Amino acid sequence: MNLLLCTNGHPDTRPALEYGAWLAAAGRTLFREVVLLGVVEKPPRLLEVEEFLAETERRLAEASIPYVRRVQAGRLGKAITPLAQEGTMTVVGPMTSRLAWARTLCQLLTTVATPVLHVAEAHMRLERMLLCTGGLRYAEGVVRIGGWLARAFGATVTLLNVVEPVTLEYPVANQVKSHWSHLLETDTPQARRLREALETLRGMGVETEVRVRHGPVVHEILKEIREGEYDLVGVGSPYSARSLRRIYRPNVAVEVAEAAGRPVLIARAPLEEKSGADERR
Repeated sequence: MNLLLCTNGHPDTRPALEYGAWLAAAGRTLFREVVLLGVVEKPPRLLEVEEFLAETERRLAEASIPYVRRVQAGRLGKAITPLAQEGTMTVVGPMTSRLAWARTLCQLLTTVATPVLHVAEAHMRLERMLLCTGGLRYAEGVVRIGGWLARAFGATVTLLNVVEPVTLEYPVANQVKSHWSHLLETDTPQARRLREALETLRGMGVETEVRVRHGPVVHEILKEIREGEYDLVGVGSPYSARSLRRIYRPNVAVEVAEAAGRPVLIARAPLEEKSGADERR
């Protein structure tokens, strides 16, 4: 996998660059190529872009990490998307004001199909990971990428499924709602996907446990992050499948990324997993 580190000179991108350089050094055998991208949206920002690139270059050089440096003028999405191709993990931090960044990140996620690692605060450790599944197949992307990272770093994984309060009255919803505290023992689609994720991770040799919470999705994820002291959080992309939009609010991944206080891995489901059966659930 390649690693793409991005900045447009905005001060809040510094933690993402620091973390990206740390990740490249700590997992030096994981990444085929490290690309350092500076996006110059406006000519006056060139000096800031060059400064941030130079800082990151020094970190990479000190760790003896080879890299490719690129500077491109234009808008963020148009500069990042062509480089964030298959086999790439893109590391970004807030590249606009905090108020505008949620919208910008949403737009970026619509065009970048490969994993995005959002870093608002650098946290140079990777021992405990939280992967939020939702219990549906759209989360297979984050389970696979998260498991790959966990295996490489020897990290443990907690699979989190949040059962959101629902008012719809149909058999599966009622079963999940009534048995959420022992969801794995049911034969619901959520339980089946959760067991599959657990088997996948354990099959990769990753020590994994399952936690199920009940309540508003973002609130419960953030509460689990605080209580569990995780080093990295993984969520399925809100653009991974239309089924996600019917279960979660469309911006759950963005809300978690903004508030987690930890690096957040956002990954789409593999294309082959977007089956018609899952779309109808």
